[in-house]
Amino acid sequence: MRRHDIDWLRVILFGLLIWFHYAVFSLGELEFGNDLMGLLNLPLMFIITVMHQWRLAALFVISGMGTCFAFRRRTWGVYVKERFSRLGIPLLFGTYILFLGILDPLGTTFQFFELFPGSDSMVYGHLWFIYNLLIYSVLLTPLFSYVRNNPEGKIVRATRSLLKIRYGMGLLIVPPVILALNGILFKPWEFGEVGMWWEFPRYMIYFLFGYLMIAAKEDYFPAIDKIRIPVTILTPLLAFVWFVSDEMFETPEIYAGGWVLEGYDAFAVEPTIAAVLQSFHAWFWCLFVFSWASKLLNRPSKWLAYLNEAVYPTYIVHMHLTFLPIVLLAIIGLGYYTSMAIGTLIVFVGVMICFEIARRASFFRPLFGIKGGKEEVNKLYPFNQTKDNGIRILFSLIFNALAVGMILMLLLWIIGAGVIAQ
Repeated sequence: MRRHDIDWLRVILFGLLIWFHYAVFSLGELEFGNDLMGLLNLPLMFIITVMHQWRLAALFVISGMGTCFAFRRRTWGVYVKERFSRLGIPLLFGTYILFLGILDPLGTTFQFFELFPGSDSMVYGHLWFIYNLLIYSVLLTPLFSYVRNNPEGKIVRATRSLLKIRYGMGLLIVPPVILALNGILFKPWEFGEVGMWWEFPRYMIYFLFGYLMIAAKEDYFPAIDKIRIPVTILTPLLAFVWFVSDEMFETPEIYAGGWVLEGYDAFAVEPTIAAVLQSFHAWFWCLFVFSWASKLLNRPSKWLAYLNEAVYPTYIVHMHLTFLPIVLLAIIGLGYYTSMAIGTLIVFVGVMICFEIARRASFFRPLFGIKGGKEEVNKLYPFNQTKDNGIRILFSLIFNALAVGMILMLLLWIIGAGVIAQ
């Protein structure tokens, strides 16, 4: 059964990601201090920092759920092949073309396969999400295959038992405890960023959770509905406690990790408390959005399939469109909030134009993670206005040429932003 709420959440969270990146990368325009203006900026900082704790976690859960739906209709071999096609091709295209890795193919390839290169050396840039998702998909394929072939096996039975614990305590407590153990064991040694170091297993756990919850079939959604009210009450409280707690700990970077490098003990009371708080905070936000989406969003829409198809291509190109508006609007001096509203709108319009071009260019569809080829293109305007093969070939040449021009434009935008900023 198709769950429209999961598709809607995927669309909404990727849309928020576009706003989030614009808001974060333009923070340099804000003035922080103890005056009135500094206090007025607190709500923004609360939203940004709290959202950063759970938005990616929720997206990996959604990816795990989607994987479970997909795995029911595929063998493990077909699934892995599709993952390399849907994720691997856009990843390589983004790395070597959109981020100009082709200019240094050997160095790019070396860094591409480097284990946790750090954000400054990631040749795939913001596509680390796709990179990690591809690795998780391959690593967990044997487990997914076992679960699919043993729908009443120990793993599924254990998941169902957890979901059936009275008052939803299994769903509320067990997953964040597992996540906290990951933080306690791995966070002390290295700063976690963009899915590397201790964040790598963390997001893989979220991905696995998403798969197992859908594998439990009819037990998950009733369980999530039952805990909606307590989660709605507790999540804002956890968010507030988490937001103010960072200043209360003496251990540096207690939520980001790597304090051993500063000479602090790896395991102590403070880091343990912080790991537990961080894990419960992020997990409860996931439960919050999933429970309310289950109640409000599980209904079809004529826009849903369209927006769902737009997720990957808009995600792939959005960072290239983000920086130039930030730089130009900062020069104009409209102010942070006005610039953020205008700039975010510009990026949204830009990514949708790119999507409309890419989905009509049959050669470029797989490069942007869009399923289907010429047969899908022929269903779109203006291809569907004629059955003349010659005219359709002409349309194809035009839109594939537009796609080439679009890629050049994306490169000019991100290079231009760097040049103007200097």
